[in-house]
Amino acid sequence: MSPSLYGFVKGHEPVTPEEVAREFLALPHPNGDAHSLVGELTANDPRFLWEEGSLRIVDAASLPLGDAPYVVFDVETTGSSAEKGAITEIGALKVVGGQVVDEFATLINPGRRIEPFVVRLTGITDRMVADAPAAAEVMPLFEEFVEGCVLVGHNVQFDCAFVAAARVANGLPPLPNPVLDTLKLARALVPGLKRYRLASLVSHFGVRAAPNHRALADAAATAEVFLKLSKLLSSAGVKSVGEASSLKKSGVRIKPQKGHLAEDLPRTPGVYYFVDKGGTVLYVGKAKDLKARVRTYFNGGDGRRKIGRLVREVAEVRYEETRSELYALIFEAREIKRLLPRYNSAGRGEKASWFIRLDLNEPYPIPERSPENSPRNGVTYLGPYRSASVLDTCIEAFGRIFPLRCCSGDPEEGVCFYGQMGRCAPCLGMSEEEYRVEVIGGLASLMRGEGGEEHLMALVEERKRLAGELEFEAAARLRDLISGIERIRLTRAIVSAGGVQAVVAPSTEPGMIEVFALAEGRLVSHAGFEPGDTAGLTLFAEEVLSNPGPPSGGKGADEARVVAAYLRRRQAPVEVVRLWEPGGLTEAVERVAGRMTGATAGA
Repeated sequence: MSPSLYGFVKGHEPVTPEEVAREFLALPHPNGDAHSLVGELTANDPRFLWEEGSLRIVDAASLPLGDAPYVVFDVETTGSSAEKGAITEIGALKVVGGQVVDEFATLINPGRRIEPFVVRLTGITDRMVADAPAAAEVMPLFEEFVEGCVLVGHNVQFDCAFVAAARVANGLPPLPNPVLDTLKLARALVPGLKRYRLASLVSHFGVRAAPNHRALADAAATAEVFLKLSKLLSSAGVKSVGEASSLKKSGVRIKPQKGHLAEDLPRTPGVYYFVDKGGTVLYVGKAKDLKARVRTYFNGGDGRRKIGRLVREVAEVRYEETRSELYALIFEAREIKRLLPRYNSAGRGEKASWFIRLDLNEPYPIPERSPENSPRNGVTYLGPYRSASVLDTCIEAFGRIFPLRCCSGDPEEGVCFYGQMGRCAPCLGMSEEEYRVEVIGGLASLMRGEGGEEHLMALVEERKRLAGELEFEAAARLRDLISGIERIRLTRAIVSAGGVQAVVAPSTEPGMIEVFALAEGRLVSHAGFEPGDTAGLTLFAEEVLSNPGPPSGGKGADEARVVAAYLRRRQAPVEVVRLWEPGGLTEAVERVAGRMTGATAGA
């Protein structure tokens, strides 16, 4: 068999275009066209390299992953080991630039009987291979097909061992090609799968080709899996074929690349589940955009070590779409309580454990944050609250709203600094009784959502004044203080109240109002209305009151907190009313609509 152009250049390198034209192409007089002629023959072929006017071959192992030519192949055998058995079929696909450009497939007469279990597995019988060419005829053709290419296979050492045995038996040396094994690459790049068989990887990556224990079909499935793995190698920073083939040998550990797990997720609101290889749910999360959110975990996450451990264990991402971001938030809370995933530290029924402590045994008690509410005579606790930082913000705001005691109150020491600003009760001459009624009583009412709106409005006006005077830092601080109080007031109003509550707020859809119905802290219904839709509001209220759902036993409080947090982020006017009868809901909607109109006019 005459040598190929690749074989000729390899045997003569470096070789000039004239030598190629004269000795390989048998053109004794190329008339100065040798270079252009050979250039056309080798154009876009990464196996060749021009160097100072001469042609050389390229070591495929040195090529970038995306530039190298690959031959993805598979063999079927008689069923024994390479020493005792033989090849019955070989199938191969040549892949260049991510596209299949050629194929090689043939049955081979092994010169011996095929074991019965292999016949049942592959369907290849002794009769089918009786007239097929022998390995001595096929091996040189296969060698030419794979010249200069990277060999790729699944558990490829098995296939290479049979090819090598067939070549040695016919007086040929083993193939010199670099080799990549999709089995080893998958174990390094996608840890945590139950199995790494070819069929398992085909299912995991969702590729089209299906293996069926015939050489060409299995090669096609392996090729598609390899293309998926190539993208993961590039994402992991592996640049060349040599780096990919020496990952295990060099001891280099690459970060698992699992971005493909997010490829098929929709860009809709919903809840996602990270699942390990045993089918156990590790983590439940919610998203406004499922695909974008899950991708963040596989693009580095937020740097927390816990996230890195989670990603290493994830083998599958499942999801449930929801009709809105709010329902994703609610569904997430329910699923966390149901599944108790190991990596979900929040939402698993942890108790609120912070209180505002007021020691009424003191002449002028001041609010303090406390982690407990141990009963003591004369000591009152407000709460419980979940966030220590928000509670600290509220206590700081109290100093601006009420004239809290800021000094010892000793008349001999004179008026203190805060007293000079009108913010210290003893320095203002306020009696203890007045202090308890106006300050402590007002503070308690404000935090319980039972009044005190005028104090908040005063803070809002002060914030506007500071912003108007370009005191932006002070205005921003005041905004945070107002937000802290409103956050706790809204949460307490929704979570603590009994019966069925209706929370009314402007919708994200212009000109619409949203109504959230909660019973014992659980969201039982949610809908949007036009402000004047009295009939629709009445029907909504009647349906909720007639069927508020099963008792939650206090376990629905987290859903109420989710609704409160969702509304706080929107920074919109909110009304919370006890849903005694439909008329109350209609009035609340009218009030919110009026505040919306006022806000628009003010703008």
